[in-house]
Amino acid sequence: MSDHDALLAAICANPDEDTPRLVFADWLEEHDQPERAAFIRAQVEYARTPPWEPFAVMCRWRKPDWFTGKPFRNSLPPLDGFHASWPHEPFQRGLGWRLNLGTPAVWDQIEPRILGRAPVGEIHFHAASHDDWLRFAASAIVPALRKLHFVSSPIEPMRVLRDTPAALGVTDIHFERAGGAGMPVVLEELLQSPLGKVVRGLHFHVGYESLTDLIDALHTGSGLERLSFSVMGLTTDQIRRLCDGPTMANLEELSFADEPFGNDGTRVLAGSLPASLRSLRMSSAGGQADGLEILARSENLFGLRRLDLSRNNLAPRAARVLASSRALAGLRSLNLHGCRIGDKGARRLARAKFWMKLVELDLRGNVISPFGIRNLLDAEMPPDLTALVLDGEQLGIEMRHELRKKYGERVIFSA
Repeated sequence: MSDHDALLAAICANPDEDTPRLVFADWLEEHDQPERAAFIRAQVEYARTPPWEPFAVMCRWRKPDWFTGKPFRNSLPPLDGFHASWPHEPFQRGLGWRLNLGTPAVWDQIEPRILGRAPVGEIHFHAASHDDWLRFAASAIVPALRKLHFVSSPIEPMRVLRDTPAALGVTDIHFERAGGAGMPVVLEELLQSPLGKVVRGLHFHVGYESLTDLIDALHTGSGLERLSFSVMGLTTDQIRRLCDGPTMANLEELSFADEPFGNDGTRVLAGSLPASLRSLRMSSAGGQADGLEILARSENLFGLRRLDLSRNNLAPRAARVLASSRALAGLRSLNLHGCRIGDKGARRLARAKFWMKLVELDLRGNVISPFGIRNLLDAEMPPDLTALVLDGEQLGIEMRHELRKKYGERVIFSA
């Protein structure tokens, strides 16, 4: 076995450890691959860094190759692209981590290409039979898995994996098709199993059936740190039901995307957010200034560091509500993409209580004239600001020049 292969094997044998990866990076640099060595070191640092802090924000906006790993895809083990493939962003901590698997039925064919060559920890699964899942559960890859995505029905895999001791390293489960009358039963049985006791993140996408029963099933578990819903059709009453149970008690990350529960749902949510929350996403939730005003007064949001309100018709008044909030004074990252805040909103944000703490501010999709931009130019520079994101096309050459002169590479002009 070559030194290169031995180092990869050591990483795969200890996938949660950073030291073998950094040793490999040193070896690459010594063997005339400094760019790949720098990529691995950067991704290791990215994984250690909260997503609202400068290094992580820089990677996402200003060093996209460090984030996506596009120049280094040829370092991944070759796959046929049909039975198995590497997705758009396959890397974590510098090596192949995320895998699309057509079906576990073909894992026996794929396994020799992966084991010892890529420390895969996240897989998107499609349909398979109960016997196929039993065979997969016995694979050497299972102890290394941390995130699971079920693209089709999760009934068969949950029956197998929830009681598989080797799967107890899994931290997050994504249900990409979370509808169906049987989903609440699947979830309740999972949460009462050994696997359900260790999972810290549950994520639900696309499902309108039995949603109230699904929320009730969520309350049979405990200890979640991450919870997300997208395109599930949550109503205000279901938000209230979610808030009335123990599920949200210790959450650090809560995400709603394309769940138009509006102001009423926002008001209900505002009264139940836990003090442990660090990241809140309410993208395209139908929220407006009235609901946001209640949210912004929540005493439990002092620890919030990342807030995503993108694609809500918030208008300038909402910017005033955000800017004056004491509870949000510690924000590091704010996403207002497509919120119609206008010139008055830009003026409010530049004077916000959180302005000097900001690392990331996304203002794409807002029509801001040179008058509004002038407020950003006149504002004091936040010391940690890393990405101020604006629509480049709507700004003239002169205004872009002035912004670049003040903010340097911190200002990002999107196409």
